[in-house]
Amino acid sequence: MKFTCTTENLKRVLGSVERFTGKNITLPILANVLLDVNHDTLLVTATNLESAVQMVVHGNGTQSGKVCVPAKVLSLFMQSIGDEKIQLEEKQGSLIIKTDARDTRINGVVPDEFPLIPKIKKSNSIRLPASLFCEGIERVLPAVSTSDFKPELAGVFVNISPTSIKLAGTDTFRLAEKTITFEQKKDIDPFSFILPSRISQEIIRVLDHEGEVNISISENQILFETDGCMIISRLTEGNFPEYSGIIPKNFETSCFVGKDVFTHAVRASSIFASKLQEVTIGIKNRDMEIKSLNQDVGEYKNTIPCSPSGKDIMIGFNYRYLLDGLQTVNENEIFFGLNGEQSPSLIKNKSDNSFLYVVMPIRLS
Repeated sequence: MKFTCTTENLKRVLGSVERFTGKNITLPILANVLLDVNHDTLLVTATNLESAVQMVVHGNGTQSGKVCVPAKVLSLFMQSIGDEKIQLEEKQGSLIIKTDARDTRINGVVPDEFPLIPKIKKSNSIRLPASLFCEGIERVLPAVSTSDFKPELAGVFVNISPTSIKLAGTDTFRLAEKTITFEQKKDIDPFSFILPSRISQEIIRVLDHEGEVNISISENQILFETDGCMIISRLTEGNFPEYSGIIPKNFETSCFVGKDVFTHAVRASSIFASKLQEVTIGIKNRDMEIKSLNQDVGEYKNTIPCSPSGKDIMIGFNYRYLLDGLQTVNENEIFFGLNGEQSPSLIKNKSDNSFLYVVMPIRLS
């Protein structure tokens, strides 16, 4: 194989595919990337057997062929190159990298040993802007469980219908839901799946600026396709809990409050939070009071203006959960609805109802 391309394009692709490689003592080939030249395209492939990625680099190919080399070595070396263009060549199983000032060899392994990327039977498919899907995943990811005790909670639930996509994540202490409504009804059958947390994060990194993405699923796998990239992954087995019943519709107390001033107050109060990471929110008259107490550190209290309705209230929250919710709403003024210390509270934008963040309080007594 012989291939010439811009250094920048190859660096960008390697930075994405390297994260899909695996560390496996019995299968060391998983720590490698496969470089496959066919005419004027270089296809870069990586897999950890749970997921795989293939990305295209455009350039000038004068000889087709394959080479398989350690992903980390190649990626680190590419970071050291400042030349505008780079030439890749396979010789006796090794990769020869040439620039105007460098001549480097990276030892390779037999490319035929690289795992085959499976072909999936597409039972359901949908095409939409990649940025919309990635933004939805990014909004709900903070609420996804980080524990593998319940695998179905360690991923993003995606429910696709002809009129919308609903994405949701929960760890039982909070819930985030984002709804993407289509401008025109799509001719598809409804389907849903649970996308593992790790691949959800990679989808955001890789596909966010990739135009449109085609999403297809089979029985236990999912395929994401754009013009220059393909990602395939196993799906999480199990049933995501029915969560609509825990989203509060009515509130004993509610208010509109500035997002930034609320966020800054909660972040400051976290310095003085107890071991339970607890901060107390009190709403009285036309003010919101945020306070925290740690006997070993000190005490914090801050009062900010808000526009409340309902009765006076005082509730404790985990400050991390509150901050996650405040950072995922994107309007300057937000809605905050509360229902006592044993019922879930709700955070959302003032005017945009497409995103909801539900958080459970901490009991004060």
